[in-house]
Amino acid sequence: MPIEWDVIIIENIILAAIIYGAIYIELRVEKEITRKEERKHRKQIIQFVTNDLNKKLRFIDESIQYHDFKPFFTDMWDSIILGGKQTLLPFALFENLQHTYSWMKYYNNEIEQREKDDEEKVVLEVLEEVRKSINQSLQLLKEGNL
Repeated sequence: MPIEWDVIIIENIILAAIIYGAIYIELRVEKEITRKEERKHRKQIIQFVTNDLNKKLRFIDESIQYHDFKPFFTDMWDSIILGGKQTLLPFALFENLQHTYSWMKYYNNEIEQREKDDEEKVVLEVLEEVRKSINQSLQLLKEGNL
């Protein structure tokens, strides 16, 4: 009984195509699942940061109203950075948010260095800069061109 090489070659080619196709489809599905998870996490981070910045605006209003200058808590932004989740955000948004939270940390340093009732004008100026930066970040978040 002679070996039919052409049948064996065709069967092996078909088997190779099936295996290659299965691997290709599996990788495509896996990448799509990863993209969906990243979009979900990005949306959650943006919502979290938006809520945090809106709370900071209320905090600024209360601080000015009552002349009770307390530091900002920036630990939530720090957790995003330490968790490596900033890579999910577009670079322009990340850069803007980093600038905003840096202003908050600068304000925290200013109130630590000031003495009671001294340099209130400086603290108020820095607080206004923080407000401008927060408003700019919120505007960028609302535009949604992310």
